[in-house]
Amino acid sequence: QKLEQEMYAHHQDLQTLISQRNENEMVKEELEICEKESSDATIYKQVGPVLLKNDLSDATDTIEKRLEFISGEIKKTEGLISKKEGRYEELGKAIQEMQNAMQKAAVEAAKVAAQQAAS
Repeated sequence: QKLEQEMYAHHQDLQTLISQRNENEMVKEELEICEKESSDATIYKQVGPVLLKNDLSDATDTIEKRLEFISGEIKKTEGLISKKEGRYEELGKAIQEMQNAMQKAAVEAAKVAAQQAAS
């Protein structure tokens, strides 16, 4: 159950990162449009409740770095999910083997009991 909770948390993290990547890709596209339309376009960056002027090239660089970081985090999270899924499968196989062994032991015990009752 703990493993399921961890996998759920990793999947939620992955969804958040994918949303952030999509949002930043949209911003990148908008900046590219601004760059094509006018090289002297005014770009503003929100810092808390304040809008500050930002250079187009600085904004583009910031978005590129952010996208690189997010992509790295997505790969890391996908790796964690993959490891957890592997562990989940291992545990499932171990549980199945234990259940099979218990069923086999129960059948053997029933046979022994039947033989003793017949004697």
